[in-house]
Amino acid sequence: MAAFREHGLRVPDDVSVAGFDDIRTLRDLVPQLTTVHLHLEELGERAAMLALAGAPEDPAQLVQVRGQVVLRDSTRRLS
Repeated sequence: MAAFREHGLRVPDDVSVAGFDDIRTLRDLVPQLTTVHLHLEELGERAAMLALAGAPEDPAQLVQVRGQVVLRDSTRRLS
């Protein structure tokens, strides 16, 4: 977002910005960063189970990871 400001662009008026993984330190940015929050504990548990059991041969059996979009002020909302 600093690079956008340096080039005269305003977040979110001119450009929307979103991050990934809901990093706590980025919550202090102004404007606050829209992000995708992952449930890391659940993700770690599933990764450990896959590592212990081995990867499935059928790709359809792969584990899906759910994330949650956390809307904050860095993205413009359309009316």
